[in-house]
Amino acid sequence: MRIALLTAGTRGDHQPYLALADELRSRGHHVEMTATENYADVVRRSGFEPHVIPFNSAELLESPAAKRGLSSGNPLPFLQIMLDTVKIMAGERGDQMHEVLSGAVESADVIVSCASTLPWAMERREKTGQIVVGGLPYPLERTADFPSSFTVKKMISSRRLRLASYSAFELAYGVAYRKMDRRVRELMGLPGAPRNPFKRIREDGIPLVHMVSPVLLPKPADWEDRSTVVGAPILPRRLRDAWGEAVLSPELGDWLDEGEPPIYFCLTGMPILDPVGSCDLIAKVCRRLGTRALVTVKGEGFPRGIGYDRNLFVLDSFDYDRVLPRCRAVVHHGGSGNTHDVLRAGLPAVVIAVHSDQFFYGWRISALGIGADFPYPSLTEDRLHDALVCTLTPEARDRAAELGRRVSAENGVSATADAVEKFAANASA
Repeated sequence: MRIALLTAGTRGDHQPYLALADELRSRGHHVEMTATENYADVVRRSGFEPHVIPFNSAELLESPAAKRGLSSGNPLPFLQIMLDTVKIMAGERGDQMHEVLSGAVESADVIVSCASTLPWAMERREKTGQIVVGGLPYPLERTADFPSSFTVKKMISSRRLRLASYSAFELAYGVAYRKMDRRVRELMGLPGAPRNPFKRIREDGIPLVHMVSPVLLPKPADWEDRSTVVGAPILPRRLRDAWGEAVLSPELGDWLDEGEPPIYFCLTGMPILDPVGSCDLIAKVCRRLGTRALVTVKGEGFPRGIGYDRNLFVLDSFDYDRVLPRCRAVVHHGGSGNTHDVLRAGLPAVVIAVHSDQFFYGWRISALGIGADFPYPSLTEDRLHDALVCTLTPEARDRAAELGRRVSAENGVSATADAVEKFAANASA
């Protein structure tokens, strides 16, 4: 088959699609793949020539204004990010994006789309009849088992309110993106007004393949057969080189050998406004706990290297497969990729969620008894210290190790490819 993989956004959007592209190609399928500007080179180094979307996710999520807004806890800045995205995509760059996506799917039998490209793909399906499958690293399908983490930040007990949270998000999304969807229909020459994308998913029976471990997302009983949970596609080691993480630096290896396993703090997905202050806070918490800290960061202003009496090592990135097993716990923002990597390593975690699906993953880590979670605006020295005290218990460590063995035994990339092939065959029958 000829399969087009349409992804856009952050690393968490690109990495599972790259693993899936590699798996599908190994099965003899012809694969075309998109990438945003900031991840195009990674895709090239992995052996694919991407269709480059003229957009950089860092424009909206990593600007000083976005960081200030996201760190405040106010929902309006995230809504503004959505509106800014619409403004960009409803203009000239939106027309360019349409051309890029059209080129990627021109000869495709099957289109596999991430959440941000799925509305476009469904419009394309209406025009051409091509098969469309949603490939998602987090849950979007409505359920009474848990609320929409795009609407609420804390778990709520009422099943009725949980369902209502999805209606609220779907309505807001439909209103925000209506202008962009209308422009897409104009470009495709489709008559009539756009439908709400979520309503369309249900009415048209679009299959949704949730690329999430069943440990983290047991399939809700109120989901239809078209929604599956298959496990997370994990990059093979040979593709780690494309991200510049295949080699362990001697300095990091020596530091790890010096003492007890550190707590790993991943700050790359958090809107850090005070780089030095954040490292000072981590150093204080670890001093109270009697532990060392390994910290990854993104951007300027961080005191990179070994410091704080050799108890803190700050760097840009490393190979999770090699280093996480040498840590004792992890503090991170709760992105799908991080959550799965940490759980596969059998480590307990503190999730400090900033937005969207990160809250869902925080809820699950707490509910599974392998850590704690709280929203980023609530971060203080005492809050982080107390969360880590709960996370470093023998019970949490043992439970995380047990679940890590289960998740490690999954083959999410193979199961995702199987699901794509199955839905394609059913649609063609």
